[in-house]
Amino acid sequence: MGGNQQTGKTAAEQAKQEKADRLAKALRDNLHRRKAQARARKAPKIDTAETGMTAPVETDNSPKGDG
Repeated sequence: MGGNQQTGKTAAEQAKQEKADRLAKALRDNLHRRKAQARARKAPKIDTAETGMTAPVETDNSPKGDG
């Protein structure tokens, strides 16, 4: 009689349960991510003129073979 002695499940049942658990976790993670995105969209925009903060601008000053 194969299977896990502690849970009484066969290997096929265990694999099926593990797959269901992985799917459930992926769905929960996806839901959390989507809720966070929705909250970020609803958050009021911060006007940089009011805060005096600016976004850093990166420039590439490396030579491009001009000489």
